Amino acid sequence: MTHSPWQPISPSRLELGEGLRIIDGTVHWVDLLRGELYAWTPGSADRATLVRTFDAPLGFVEKASDGRLIAALGTGLSWLREDGSVAEIASTGLNPSRHRVNDGSFAPDGSCWFGTMVHDGSPADGHLWRWDPETGETSCMMSGIEIPNGPVFLPDIEAMLIADTVAGKILSKSLVPGSSVEPFVTVDGGSPDGVHVDCEGRLWNAVWGGNRLDVYAPGERRAKPLDLPVSQPTSVTLTAGDDPLVIVTSAAIGLETPGELDGFTIAAPLSLLALEPARVRGLRRGSSSQKDHSKRTP
Repeated sequence: MTHSPWQPISPSRLELGEGLRIIDGTVHWVDLLRGELYAWTPGSADRATLVRTFDAPLGFVEKASDGRLIAALGTGLSWLREDGSVAEIASTGLNPSRHRVNDGSFAPDGSCWFGTMVHDGSPADGHLWRWDPETGETSCMMSGIEIPNGPVFLPDIEAMLIADTVAGKILSKSLVPGSSVEPFVTVDGGSPDGVHVDCEGRLWNAVWGGNRLDVYAPGERRAKPLDLPVSQPTSVTLTAGDDPLVIVTSAAIGLETPGELDGFTIAAPLSLLALEPARVRGLRRGSSSQKDHSKRTP
Protein backbone atom coordinates (compact mmCIF):
# COMPACT_ATOMS: atom_id res chain seq x y z
CA MET A 1 0.00 0.00 0.00
CA THR A 2 1.41 3.37 -1.07
CA HIS A 3 1.76 5.93 1.69
CA SER A 4 0.30 9.31 0.72
CA PRO A 5 2.62 12.30 1.12
CA TRP A 6 -0.41 14.44 1.99
CA GLN A 7 -1.07 14.97 5.69
CA PRO A 8 -3.91 16.90 7.34
CA ILE A 9 -2.85 20.00 9.27
CA SER A 10 -6.27 21.43 10.17
CA PRO A 11 -7.77 20.27 13.47
CA SER A 12 -11.05 19.21 11.89
CA ARG A 13 -13.02 19.08 8.66
CA LEU A 14 -13.90 22.56 7.36
CA GLU A 15 -17.11 23.55 5.64
CA LEU A 16 -15.37 25.89 3.19
CA GLY A 17 -11.63 26.13 3.76
CA GLU A 18 -10.15 29.04 1.79
CA GLY A 19 -7.74 31.95 1.79
CA LEU A 20 -4.28 30.47 2.36
CA ARG A 21 -1.74 33.14 3.31
CA ILE A 22 1.70 33.08 4.95
CA ILE A 23 2.09 35.87 7.50
CA ASP A 24 5.48 36.24 9.21
CA GLY A 25 6.25 32.57 8.54
CA THR A 26 2.94 31.28 9.89
CA VAL A 27 0.39 29.74 7.54
CA HIS A 28 -3.14 31.10 7.86
CA TRP A 29 -6.43 30.08 6.28
CA VAL A 30 -10.14 30.48 6.92
CA ASP A 31 -13.34 28.51 7.15
CA LEU A 32 -15.10 31.14 5.09
CA LEU A 33 -18.77 30.69 5.90
CA ARG A 34 -18.11 30.16 9.61
CA GLY A 35 -15.88 33.23 9.86
CA GLU A 36 -13.02 31.23 11.40
CA LEU A 37 -9.31 32.04 11.13
CA TYR A 38 -6.71 29.28 11.61
CA ALA A 39 -2.92 29.41 12.01
CA TRP A 40 -0.24 26.73 11.68
CA THR A 41 3.55 26.85 12.00
CA PRO A 42 5.38 24.81 9.31
CA GLY A 43 7.36 21.99 10.86
CA SER A 44 5.12 21.78 13.89
CA ALA A 45 3.96 18.35 14.97
CA ASP A 46 0.70 19.88 16.14
CA ARG A 47 -2.24 20.72 13.94
CA ALA A 48 -3.47 24.24 13.34
CA THR A 49 -5.08 26.40 15.99
CA LEU A 50 -8.33 28.32 15.69
CA VAL A 51 -7.14 31.82 16.53
CA ARG A 52 -10.21 33.95 15.91
CA THR A 53 -13.90 33.79 14.97
CA PHE A 54 -15.96 36.53 13.37
CA ASP A 55 -19.70 36.93 12.98
CA ALA A 56 -19.50 37.39 9.19
CA PRO A 57 -18.04 35.49 6.21
CA LEU A 58 -14.23 35.71 6.21
CA GLY A 59 -12.48 35.43 2.82
CA PHE A 60 -8.84 35.87 3.83
CA VAL A 61 -6.51 37.72 6.16
CA GLU A 62 -3.33 39.26 4.79
CA LYS A 63 -0.65 41.66 5.98
CA ALA A 64 -0.55 45.01 4.19
CA SER A 65 2.70 46.78 3.33
CA ASP A 66 2.22 49.08 6.34
CA GLY A 67 2.02 46.07 8.69
CA ARG A 68 -1.72 46.13 9.31
CA LEU A 69 -3.66 42.87 9.20
CA ILE A 70 -6.43 43.29 6.63
CA ALA A 71 -9.39 40.92 6.46
CA ALA A 72 -11.93 40.41 3.70
CA LEU A 73 -14.91 40.36 6.02
CA GLY A 74 -18.63 40.51 5.34
CA THR A 75 -18.94 42.52 2.12
CA GLY A 76 -15.74 44.59 2.35
CA LEU A 77 -12.36 44.96 4.04
CA SER A 78 -11.58 45.48 7.72
CA TRP A 79 -8.46 46.24 9.74
CA LEU A 80 -7.85 43.72 12.53
CA ARG A 81 -6.27 45.85 15.23
CA GLU A 82 -3.80 44.44 17.73
CA ASP A 83 -6.19 45.19 20.60
CA GLY A 84 -8.74 42.80 19.09
CA SER A 85 -11.05 45.46 17.69
CA VAL A 86 -12.19 45.51 14.06
CA ALA A 87 -12.43 48.65 11.92
CA GLU A 88 -14.01 48.67 8.48
CA ILE A 89 -11.76 50.34 5.92
CA ALA A 90 -13.42 49.44 2.61
CA SER A 91 -17.16 49.37 2.03
CA THR A 92 -18.75 48.04 -1.14
CA GLY A 93 -22.24 49.13 -0.13
CA LEU A 94 -23.55 45.64 -0.81
CA ASN A 95 -26.31 43.97 1.19
CA PRO A 96 -24.73 41.31 3.46
CA SER A 97 -27.90 39.25 3.37
CA ARG A 98 -27.32 38.75 -0.36
CA HIS A 99 -23.59 39.26 -0.94
CA ARG A 100 -20.37 38.16 0.72
CA VAL A 101 -16.63 38.41 0.15
CA ASN A 102 -14.74 35.59 -1.50
CA ASP A 103 -11.06 35.82 -2.47
CA GLY A 104 -8.51 38.58 -3.13
CA SER A 105 -4.92 39.75 -2.77
CA PHE A 106 -2.66 42.77 -2.55
CA ALA A 107 -1.22 44.26 -5.72
CA PRO A 108 2.40 45.45 -6.04
CA ASP A 109 1.24 49.06 -5.56
CA GLY A 110 -0.20 48.22 -2.14
CA SER A 111 -3.85 48.24 -3.18
CA CYS A 112 -6.08 45.32 -2.21
CA TRP A 113 -8.24 43.65 -4.84
CA PHE A 114 -11.06 41.41 -3.64
CA GLY A 115 -14.13 39.69 -5.01
CA THR A 116 -17.73 39.51 -3.87
CA MET A 117 -20.54 37.14 -4.86
CA VAL A 118 -24.14 36.33 -3.95
CA HIS A 119 -24.81 33.67 -1.32
CA ASP A 120 -28.59 33.60 -0.99
CA GLY A 121 -29.51 31.75 -4.17
CA SER A 122 -30.59 34.93 -5.98
CA PRO A 123 -29.40 35.79 -9.52
CA ALA A 124 -25.62 35.93 -9.85
CA ASP A 125 -23.97 39.29 -9.21
CA GLY A 126 -20.22 38.99 -8.78
CA HIS A 127 -17.75 41.87 -8.70
CA LEU A 128 -14.02 42.57 -8.34
CA TRP A 129 -13.12 45.56 -6.19
CA ARG A 130 -9.97 47.62 -5.56
CA TRP A 131 -9.23 49.40 -2.30
CA ASP A 132 -6.64 52.18 -2.46
CA PRO A 133 -4.92 52.59 0.92
CA GLU A 134 -3.65 56.06 -0.03
CA THR A 135 -7.06 57.57 -0.72
CA GLY A 136 -9.29 55.11 1.10
CA GLU A 137 -11.43 54.76 -2.01
CA THR A 138 -13.07 51.47 -3.00
CA SER A 139 -13.79 51.04 -6.71
CA CYS A 140 -15.52 48.32 -8.70
CA MET A 141 -13.04 47.12 -11.33
CA MET A 142 -14.93 44.23 -12.94
CA SER A 143 -18.47 42.87 -12.98
CA GLY A 144 -20.14 39.86 -14.56
CA ILE A 145 -18.00 37.20 -12.87
CA GLU A 146 -20.34 35.00 -10.82
CA ILE A 147 -17.63 33.69 -8.49
CA PRO A 148 -14.33 35.60 -8.76
CA ASN A 149 -11.28 33.83 -7.31
CA GLY A 150 -7.97 35.62 -7.05
CA PRO A 151 -6.63 37.76 -8.47
CA VAL A 152 -2.91 37.09 -8.52
CA PHE A 153 -0.44 39.58 -9.90
CA LEU A 154 2.18 38.31 -12.29
CA PRO A 155 5.82 39.08 -11.52
CA ASP A 156 7.71 41.49 -13.77
CA ILE A 157 4.66 42.53 -15.82
CA GLU A 158 1.71 44.76 -15.05
CA ALA A 159 -0.98 42.11 -15.36
CA MET A 160 -3.20 39.95 -13.22
CA LEU A 161 -4.96 36.61 -13.50
CA ILE A 162 -8.41 35.97 -12.05
CA ALA A 163 -10.47 32.77 -12.05
CA ASP A 164 -14.01 32.99 -13.37
CA THR A 165 -14.99 29.87 -11.50
CA VAL A 166 -18.49 29.22 -12.85
CA ALA A 167 -17.41 29.90 -16.44
CA GLY A 168 -14.48 27.50 -16.00
CA LYS A 169 -11.88 30.03 -17.14
CA ILE A 170 -8.84 31.84 -15.86
CA LEU A 171 -8.77 35.36 -17.28
CA SER A 172 -5.89 37.73 -17.87
CA LYS A 173 -6.03 41.50 -17.65
CA SER A 174 -3.35 44.14 -18.03
CA LEU A 175 -3.29 46.75 -15.29
CA VAL A 176 -2.89 49.47 -17.90
CA PRO A 177 -6.07 51.60 -17.75
CA GLY A 178 -8.54 50.79 -20.51
CA SER A 179 -7.14 47.34 -21.23
CA SER A 180 -9.53 44.50 -22.00
CA VAL A 181 -9.97 41.12 -20.30
CA GLU A 182 -8.56 38.18 -22.27
CA PRO A 183 -8.82 34.40 -21.77
CA PHE A 184 -5.72 32.78 -20.30
CA VAL A 185 -6.93 29.17 -20.12
CA THR A 186 -10.18 27.23 -19.99
CA VAL A 187 -10.16 24.49 -17.36
CA ASP A 188 -11.82 21.13 -17.97
CA GLY A 189 -12.57 18.33 -15.52
CA GLY A 190 -13.46 20.77 -12.75
CA SER A 191 -13.68 24.50 -12.03
CA PRO A 192 -10.79 26.88 -11.39
CA ASP A 193 -10.71 28.09 -7.79
CA GLY A 194 -7.84 29.72 -5.90
CA VAL A 195 -4.67 30.69 -7.77
CA HIS A 196 -1.11 31.25 -6.55
CA VAL A 197 2.17 32.30 -8.17
CA ASP A 198 5.24 30.82 -6.45
CA CYS A 199 8.76 32.24 -6.18
CA GLU A 200 9.76 30.56 -9.46
CA GLY A 201 6.88 32.11 -11.34
CA ARG A 202 4.81 28.93 -11.61
CA LEU A 203 1.05 29.33 -11.51
CA TRP A 204 -0.81 26.92 -9.22
CA ASN A 205 -4.58 26.52 -9.54
CA ALA A 206 -6.83 24.56 -7.21
CA VAL A 207 -9.43 22.82 -9.37
CA TRP A 208 -12.74 22.50 -7.50
CA GLY A 209 -14.41 19.17 -8.27
CA GLY A 210 -11.28 17.97 -10.05
CA ASN A 211 -9.33 16.33 -7.20
CA ARG A 212 -6.23 18.12 -8.38
CA LEU A 213 -3.98 21.13 -8.73
CA ASP A 214 -3.05 22.40 -12.17
CA VAL A 215 0.50 23.75 -12.35
CA TYR A 216 1.65 26.01 -15.18
CA ALA A 217 5.33 26.73 -15.80
CA PRO A 218 6.21 30.40 -16.45
CA GLY A 219 4.95 31.43 -19.87
CA GLU A 220 3.14 28.13 -20.42
CA ARG A 221 -0.54 27.38 -20.94
CA ARG A 222 -0.11 23.63 -20.62
CA ALA A 223 -1.03 22.40 -17.16
CA LYS A 224 0.80 19.70 -15.25
CA PRO A 225 -1.91 18.08 -13.10
CA LEU A 226 -1.15 17.09 -9.54
CA ASP A 227 -3.68 14.64 -8.07
CA LEU A 228 -5.05 15.35 -4.59
CA PRO A 229 -6.85 13.25 -1.95
CA VAL A 230 -9.59 15.92 -1.70
CA SER A 231 -12.36 16.42 -4.24
CA GLN A 232 -12.96 20.15 -3.70
CA PRO A 233 -9.60 21.95 -3.33
CA THR A 234 -10.06 25.68 -2.91
CA SER A 235 -6.72 27.44 -2.44
CA VAL A 236 -3.02 26.65 -2.57
CA THR A 237 0.25 28.15 -1.40
CA LEU A 238 3.89 27.08 -0.96
CA THR A 239 6.23 27.73 1.95
CA ALA A 240 9.80 28.96 1.51
CA GLY A 241 12.92 26.77 1.44
CA ASP A 242 14.74 24.26 -0.73
CA ASP A 243 11.92 21.73 -0.35
CA PRO A 244 8.80 23.81 0.21
CA LEU A 245 5.56 22.46 1.54
CA VAL A 246 2.63 22.57 -0.83
CA ILE A 247 -0.44 23.47 1.25
CA VAL A 248 -4.02 23.11 0.03
CA THR A 249 -7.35 24.01 1.61
CA SER A 250 -10.51 22.10 0.73
CA ALA A 251 -14.25 22.10 1.35
CA ALA A 252 -16.71 19.53 2.59
CA ILE A 253 -19.79 21.61 1.76
CA GLY A 254 -22.20 19.90 -0.63
CA LEU A 255 -20.61 16.45 -0.31
CA GLU A 256 -23.07 13.76 0.74
CA THR A 257 -20.28 11.37 1.70
CA PRO A 258 -17.00 13.26 2.22
CA GLY A 259 -13.80 11.33 1.70
CA GLU A 260 -11.28 10.87 4.49
CA LEU A 261 -9.54 14.20 3.88
CA ASP A 262 -12.32 16.22 2.24
CA GLY A 263 -12.65 19.52 4.07
CA PHE A 264 -9.21 19.31 5.67
CA THR A 265 -6.26 21.56 4.97
CA ILE A 266 -3.45 19.30 3.79
CA ALA A 267 0.30 19.64 3.23
CA ALA A 268 3.03 17.68 1.45
CA PRO A 269 6.72 18.30 0.60
CA LEU A 270 7.12 19.33 -3.02
CA SER A 271 9.90 16.76 -3.45
CA LEU A 272 7.43 13.93 -2.79
CA LEU A 273 4.89 15.08 -5.36
CA ALA A 274 5.07 13.68 -8.87
CA LEU A 275 3.83 16.19 -11.38
CA GLU A 276 2.47 14.37 -14.42
CA PRO A 277 3.57 15.34 -17.93
CA ALA A 278 2.09 18.56 -19.22
CA ARG A 279 -1.47 18.27 -20.40
CA VAL A 280 -3.10 20.80 -22.69
CA ARG A 281 -5.86 22.59 -20.78
CA GLY A 282 -5.74 25.96 -22.45
CA LEU A 283 -8.30 27.72 -24.63
CA ARG A 284 -10.70 24.81 -25.03
CA ARG A 285 -14.24 25.50 -26.06
CA GLY A 286 -17.42 24.03 -24.72
CA SER A 287 -16.07 22.80 -21.39
CA SER A 288 -18.74 20.77 -19.61
CA SER A 289 -17.22 20.95 -16.13
CA GLN A 290 -18.48 23.96 -14.22
CA LYS A 291 -18.59 24.59 -10.53
CA ASP A 292 -22.03 24.46 -8.97
CA HIS A 293 -21.91 27.83 -7.22
CA SER A 294 -24.88 26.90 -5.07
CA LYS A 295 -22.47 24.69 -3.13
CA ARG A 296 -20.54 27.79 -2.11
CA THR A 297 -23.50 29.30 -0.26
CA PRO A 298 -24.89 28.53 3.21
